[in-house]
Amino acid sequence: MAAELKQLREEHSGLNTIQAARRLGMSPTTLNRSETGRRLATIAEVSALLAVYGITGPERRRIMSLVENIATSGWWDTNYKHTLLHALMQFEQQASAIIAYSPTLIPGLLQTPNYARAIIGSKFSGDELDQRVDQRLQRQRVLSKSPALRYHVILDEAALRRPFGGRYAMADQIRWIIDAVKVGRATVNVIPFKHGGYDASSSFSILEFPRLPRLVYIQAVETSGFLDATDETDRFPVRVSRMMKLALNSADSVNFMSKVVADHERS
Repeated sequence: MAAELKQLREEHSGLNTIQAARRLGMSPTTLNRSETGRRLATIAEVSALLAVYGITGPERRRIMSLVENIATSGWWDTNYKHTLLHALMQFEQQASAIIAYSPTLIPGLLQTPNYARAIIGSKFSGDELDQRVDQRLQRQRVLSKSPALRYHVILDEAALRRPFGGRYAMADQIRWIIDAVKVGRATVNVIPFKHGGYDASSSFSILEFPRLPRLVYIQAVETSGFLDATDETDRFPVRVSRMMKLALNSADSVNFMSKVVADHERS
């Protein structure tokens, strides 16, 4: 909600926080805290802000629906995936570090266009497919931001073996990941099959912020959502520590991925 309010003010009103707060009769500090997630704006405040920013129609209904449904801890979405994706993109831009785990797919921030098209093409086609692939590629700009985002990915070997888009596209995808590691855009650790079973679950990303509590984004087949309660988010770094005991170190992971590339090209 905080990310939405800040973006709406900047993109639609041309007002700074002092000017916007003055029009609403609230203190700039209160508005600033609402835009940084330090407080939750009330339904009445959000309604007034949207009026000041000139937000009407479907966009106003979407924002009001969002604020009306975030009173409970955790945000889960089966019907409004666009809303959560938009929020995720905002959080990725603000994060100082992200730790991502993926058991079966390459995370979106490291996907090549061909791999992304193969994944997204299972659900969409035509112009919508093109738009969603382009949106995914735009998200990847966060890896080049300054100050640099610390991006750490833990991959199960299964994510490297399943050839989405075909074996040559998959080989290119893995080479892309190796290049990202070599130039410092990401750190990647692979958990190979030979290390046996472990507490594997759905994909998740831990987002760390300079001055705000961490968030955890969980992505499953039928639903996606954020966890924000401390007693829930604090469990995930512990899970990461356990996974890292099974994972190859960075150099060995690169060597392992190079061998998987050769396997795909020989298949």
